Amino acid sequence: MAETETKTTNGHSRHPQPEEKAQISTEVMMSLEQAREEVAYAHGLQAYLWGYPLYRYCRSLTQALKADTFGLNTLRRYTSVDGSPAANDVTIEAKAAYDVSHEPVVVHVPHLDEPRWYLVQIGDTFDELIANVGGAKGPRPGDYVITGPDFAGRLPAEMTHLQSRTKMGIITVQIFVGGEDDLPAAIEAQRGFHVMRLSTLLRDGLGHHDGRPAPVREPALRGPADLLYFELLGHALQSYLPAFPDSSDALVSTFRAIGLTTGDGFDWRDLDPTTLRGLSRAAATGEQIVDQTWEGCAELTNGWRYVLAGGRTSHDLALRAALAKYALGSELPSELLAPTAHIDHADEALTGEHNYVLELAAGQLPPVSMFWNLALYDDNMHFVDNDLRRHSIGSTTPGLRREADGSIRILIQHEPPDALANWLPSPTRNFSVTMRLYGPQTPLLDGTYRLPAIRRHVS
Repeated sequence: MAETETKTTNGHSRHPQPEEKAQISTEVMMSLEQAREEVAYAHGLQAYLWGYPLYRYCRSLTQALKADTFGLNTLRRYTSVDGSPAANDVTIEAKAAYDVSHEPVVVHVPHLDEPRWYLVQIGDTFDELIANVGGAKGPRPGDYVITGPDFAGRLPAEMTHLQSRTKMGIITVQIFVGGEDDLPAAIEAQRGFHVMRLSTLLRDGLGHHDGRPAPVREPALRGPADLLYFELLGHALQSYLPAFPDSSDALVSTFRAIGLTTGDGFDWRDLDPTTLRGLSRAAATGEQIVDQTWEGCAELTNGWRYVLAGGRTSHDLALRAALAKYALGSELPSELLAPTAHIDHADEALTGEHNYVLELAAGQLPPVSMFWNLALYDDNMHFVDNDLRRHSIGSTTPGLRREADGSIRILIQHEPPDALANWLPSPTRNFSVTMRLYGPQTPLLDGTYRLPAIRRHVS
């Protein structure tokens, strides 16, 4: 076999000297055991990033169904703010988990007599959006039937067919509410949206009764603590995917080498110690990759953190995993952007010890086709109680006042100012704010427009 040539500084070829060959061999040499560990590590790291959304839903969806905050093939309707994470008070929500393991599930979107913004978001357990109904596209009433990845039956011709590549997923219905006086009308509109099995719709129509809380079977965990991720991922593969990817999907079939299959989940008992060490390392590395990807995926401008991804990111496994960990169920940027701020113009933490102003200059209001809303949260992403019972303020807030020049000044402080119309009450401790931009237009999506910094001011 010919020896490898190297180039000298003048471009001439020469063969490595004996001592150089020994050094090269020593640097790349590894034992068979080390090689097997590295192969397990490589497979494990790929499985970690690819499967993270499935793992995340295995944990969160199980808990949501157990707490009955999501209905199984039926909507759980929420009509008031309850302080839950990521709450906002310009929409009311209804949530469901769909299970199409045995038959299709139908989402009924009504025709509303009075125009009202709504968005029906349907996504799978890869945290990939299947469809948006409503939102920036406007009303789209009708019946939308979701089928599983291995469905081969016939469907009613008048229904819009949506195929899910997982056997379970989530449905979220958001409906605009313009304050307390508008809440009864928003609740009435919400009653027109339904989720049900196809057989239920064909048998009972829209007169069906919401189902009872779903019985939840939590996975029995018996494996080593450092391999908990892979054990839960194995349970998710069994629960959310059909069996055929084990043989038909080139990536999934490689996971068999680390004891991971859609048919049997994760079986560590037949894996040798070398493979287990590689998987343990992969889990630790994968977690760091996910966290660092989240830190690096955002744009930070004027103290506002923008994440211009979400909804569909399957081309980037690390990004999809990061979104599943920190922004599960995130919406397409073209429907909703939600930049957050924890700091002021001087890069110091927002705190109730100071008074702040967010000044939106005339002609520089957020460019949205729908509406915008600024909400304030404590460190746990809960609303902060205040005498005014105001948790957010925005373009639909009754009485929002403009300055003589057309600008809008939002006052963010603990003590009430002289005029309350533009006041967003803050706690005495640290807090954050989130600006939700519904129907963001091109300047927001391409970076031409960015929110101004939040500045300290003296009342």
